[in-house]
Amino acid sequence: MKVINLPQDLLPGKTDPDSDVIIKRYTSGTNTVKNKIILHKNMINLLIEGQKTIAYTDNKTTVHEDEILLLSCGNCLTTEVLSGEGKFHSIIIYFSNKLMADFYVKYAKLISRAGKQKGLPSLTFKKDTFIRNYISSLDLLLQSGNELSVELRLLKTEELMVYLFETNPDAIASFRLNNTSDSKDLALRQVVETNIANHITVEELAFLCNASLSTFQRRFNNIYGLSPQKWLLEQKLQLAARLLQQPGEKPSDVYQKVGYENHSSFSKSFKQQFGISPKDYQEQNLTARQ
Repeated sequence: MKVINLPQDLLPGKTDPDSDVIIKRYTSGTNTVKNKIILHKNMINLLIEGQKTIAYTDNKTTVHEDEILLLSCGNCLTTEVLSGEGKFHSIIIYFSNKLMADFYVKYAKLISRAGKQKGLPSLTFKKDTFIRNYISSLDLLLQSGNELSVELRLLKTEELMVYLFETNPDAIASFRLNNTSDSKDLALRQVVETNIANHITVEELAFLCNASLSTFQRRFNNIYGLSPQKWLLEQKLQLAARLLQQPGEKPSDVYQKVGYENHSSFSKSFKQQFGISPKDYQEQNLTARQ
């Protein structure tokens, strides 16, 4: 039996298979049994008509028309059963481990409320009114026949993921990223990006990541493309700039909020980055808004 590589084997030539998120309609008029699938991206299957069964080495899941499926990348066998009207119809969202890692970092506070669960390669969720309306909205967007923009694809994927996390936090927290290196990268990103505003050394970050300093620096550079020192400095100063654009903030308070120990070192770094002092930067931005 032919091995099917997804999503690339089902994509038209103009669609980039390396995109972080791909949204496509899938229809079939034939029952299939145990298709050999190599899923190169994670997948959300919004089943509209028919029934689908997915078998992993340690897990088997059957999805019906009143459910949706979240499936991690990897090898699996799939069986598709047509509806009573002789159709199989779904909308599929393919998304990368990077997109999922970005989501975990962006919504770290939301995710921290969930309990620790065993990692699962597939999850099913019952359709409720919101999910049905969500599917209808995607269906309308796809009916135009035009390729959805990257921004719209990201927005629609994030919308559904946030909703599922709000309504099923423990289940979503159990979703397993099958690439071990991606899981390690996610752990590093969570440690680093939740400590941007703290006064913390690179050595301390490495310790929190349970890594040697050299290993941490190498992995950090692979993820962010910069040294930890330079990246953290830029992030602290960008955060400071955003705070200084708020009328109620004072430069004498902001330096502590972005992890500096004293005002003078903060002012020096800020001026090197933006060319003016924190006070002048704030005055310019607030004046421009008036």
